[in-house]
Amino acid sequence: MPLKILSAIFLALLLGACTPTTLSGGPAPAHLQADSVASTSGVIPAPVQQSLSLPRPRPAGKTETYSVVVNSVAVHDLLFALARDAKLNVDIHPGIVGEVTLNAIDQTLPQLLTRISKQVDMRFELDGPNLAVMPDTPYLKNYKVDYVNISRDVTGTIATNTQISTSALATGSGGAAGTGNTSRIQIENKSNNRFWASLEKNLKDLLHETDKIFPEGTTETVTENDRDGDRGG
Repeated sequence: MPLKILSAIFLALLLGACTPTTLSGGPAPAHLQADSVASTSGVIPAPVQQSLSLPRPRPAGKTETYSVVVNSVAVHDLLFALARDAKLNVDIHPGIVGEVTLNAIDQTLPQLLTRISKQVDMRFELDGPNLAVMPDTPYLKNYKVDYVNISRDVTGTIATNTQISTSALATGSGGAAGTGNTSRIQIENKSNNRFWASLEKNLKDLLHETDKIFPEGTTETVTENDRDGDRGG
């Protein structure tokens, strides 16, 4: 066969191999492809030329104020008179005792009650038209703490070892002499995130304040009595 014919056949085979393969049946069902989305046409809205104006603030209602000038007056009588003038339902604990000396001009009821509570051991709660006055003793109250219930301890260590050695050949009958230097550096990082343990410890520290009197029968008084008994025994 002539050489030109062989060259033509070989060139045809090369061209056939370079031809891209077409799939007559389309891509396989498992082939990843984007869903066809119909193109949407719309008009771009015009830019806003003027922003919306906020409504004018409404004047707040006037808070009722009172003027109180008393000298060595029983706190029970003063609280009852304040609640009567403020037209509030009042509950005063029988344990509220003491005398108050006060000079207040045009102050609100919460301000007056706060000043009175600094002279006698009392706390107050205003709930709408109801006023409750109780002794300033520990009481239970639930607080919602939005924090994940988890504690985390992280420890990281970075260490570096360095070794340097030298050797020298001795002359004569002596052998080779060598010296070396080895050093090690290690750094440890520790991070502890124990939110709940810290919160519990802080609450216990608050409950163990020496200037507070715990109600009889609480856990703290029972624990303290047990400690005193152990010391006495």
